[in-house]
Amino acid sequence: MSRLVATALLAIGALLAASAPASAAPKPKPKELRYDLDILGFNDGQPYRLHGAEAEAVVGDPGAEIWQFQNDNWMLKNQPGAFTKLSDVVGRFPERAPTDLIAVFQVDLDGDRTAEMLLVPDDVLMDGKHRYGPTLLKLAREGYHAIWAATALPGERFGVVDIRDLNDDGRPEILITGESGKTGFYQFMELLGQGKKGFASLPVDHVDSLHYVDLDKDGRVEVVRRQRVGRHGPAYQWTYVDHLFRWDGARFVAADQEFPRYHDEQTLPTLLGDLIDHYSAQLPILEEKIAAIEDVRRQVLSWTKRPRGFHAKKVKALRELQKKSLGAARAKLEALDVAYPYDVQVLIGLAQVLAADGAWEQVLDAAIRALSVEPRNRQGWWWLGVALSQLSERSSAVASLYSAVSLCGPKDEGLAFLKARRGEPGMEAKLQEAIDQAMKELEAR
Repeated sequence: MSRLVATALLAIGALLAASAPASAAPKPKPKELRYDLDILGFNDGQPYRLHGAEAEAVVGDPGAEIWQFQNDNWMLKNQPGAFTKLSDVVGRFPERAPTDLIAVFQVDLDGDRTAEMLLVPDDVLMDGKHRYGPTLLKLAREGYHAIWAATALPGERFGVVDIRDLNDDGRPEILITGESGKTGFYQFMELLGQGKKGFASLPVDHVDSLHYVDLDKDGRVEVVRRQRVGRHGPAYQWTYVDHLFRWDGARFVAADQEFPRYHDEQTLPTLLGDLIDHYSAQLPILEEKIAAIEDVRRQVLSWTKRPRGFHAKKVKALRELQKKSLGAARAKLEALDVAYPYDVQVLIGLAQVLAADGAWEQVLDAAIRALSVEPRNRQGWWWLGVALSQLSERSSAVASLYSAVSLCGPKDEGLAFLKARRGEPGMEAKLQEAIDQAMKELEAR
């Protein structure tokens, strides 16, 4: 995907964020209200890790225990085992300092001002006969005792990814990882919090599929979990959709509806970029991405209503377009787009009037936004291809024109559509060349 297309895809969010999709009178929102999509870096738990004598005091406590798995099947998500004396575990390596074998993190998960201790075993403890998992200890009068273990986290080696207070209530949450394979090819994560009714967790099947962001800059962290929704083709062509979660102090709750524009700004542009990048891939791969776009858009539109009188105004705007009254049509279409930025006919109409003015980057934006609503819209792909050819983005233009045929109904109808436009008088040479290349590739399949 070219830099220009990537920039245009990101600009979708700015345009949609500046619109107010509501039934009230439309009022443009300033662009600075866009979500902050910057990813917050993980801290590896370092602010909470104990060293030296403090760690030794925990590891050496007579009551300290750690979870030991009963088998070597690291793939199980509910793994049998039992707590075992930590002294017996570190005693297997008398030549090593116990704190080299067990990492200790001090956290107050329940807010009672008495810290829990998270024990994370080092890889050296793991062999064919022994596997240990992250364990939480609580201090009582008689010493430390185990209160939780990562029995549902797959893997044979474990580590801390992050410890921080996600919802600004003074109590941190823990993100741990499990991995297996010689190079850590298999990786999983579990996000753990403790509420008044006990522990709650959010599992993540792929370690690179969870990120922290603060979308509204309120100091509370939103959790982005990427869900794999399609796995046709090689792994780099699999289809993913982001979902948002928040820790409410008791559990991890879905937060997509709290941030309805997130999908406009991030999820849908990414999926559309995948369609352009992999336009000649096998159809099942593309169908998964189209289905994902349609599912996400259906969800977003379920939270959004067209303003009253929108349809009647749209009819009038399109009538102006049919009469070639382009100035009047543009004004009406732009007003409709501010009121409700998800109408395909309005967006295609905008692309047409903007093209007459030679505003190709705006045509590009309108076409992409139309496709984020209806990814099988042939006119959307056509105008995307036209804009890209005018902006000297040859490969992306070919991909778009190819998609106008391959994704939008019977192939013969799509080819006829391109041939009819190929023969229009006065067509610009770059567009003709892009059409010819797309048709050549289509006819070769």
